[in-house]
Amino acid sequence: MKAEHCRAIVLSRHNYGENDQIVSLFTLEYGRLRGFAKSARSSRKRFAGLLEPTNQLELLIVPREEGLSRIERVENTACYSSLREQLESLALAMYACELVEMLTPEGQGLPRLFRLLTAMMEQLSSVGFKPTYRRFFEINLLNILGYRPVMEEPLLKPLSDCIRTANFDKVQFSDPELKAAGRFMDKEIATHCPYQLKSMIFLEDLL
Repeated sequence: MKAEHCRAIVLSRHNYGENDQIVSLFTLEYGRLRGFAKSARSSRKRFAGLLEPTNQLELLIVPREEGLSRIERVENTACYSSLREQLESLALAMYACELVEMLTPEGQGLPRLFRLLTAMMEQLSSVGFKPTYRRFFEINLLNILGYRPVMEEPLLKPLSDCIRTANFDKVQFSDPELKAAGRFMDKEIATHCPYQLKSMIFLEDLL
């Protein structure tokens, strides 16, 4: 296959050997892919140390339907540097990445989810952490993946309203509504995750 340009958010990465990396990506074009970046740890010209979780990149990549795609180089970046200035924002961004990596199928394009994840990173970078952002992201993620739960309890109305807007700040929660949304979403997420995510444990330890 020919090399193609892809927009991607880095979900996770692992060192392989002395200089290489295996990277989990969520791309606009192909959904979740795993890629092999040869000499990623030593080549500043091709990768410049930018294959870090939460970074949005434009990549030159050779996609493969099975196995590892080949990442040729990074061509453009949106690193959301201000996101890393607040630990809670970074923790929530890492949680969003791990959740997407856990719940999405490999090689299936999901452009709505790519836009949601991108919007989450931009919101955390520009505005900072808010507890409502976690619940907004979770319910929209489940909705996009076809796992939309039934929300009949009156206290869950703001959570249900989150599905009807792309604006993270449009829906307001009272304290009881946010607590009810938290209890509800924690149970829903648990039904789709075979184990508790490390990033969730870290996030909850911070709050």
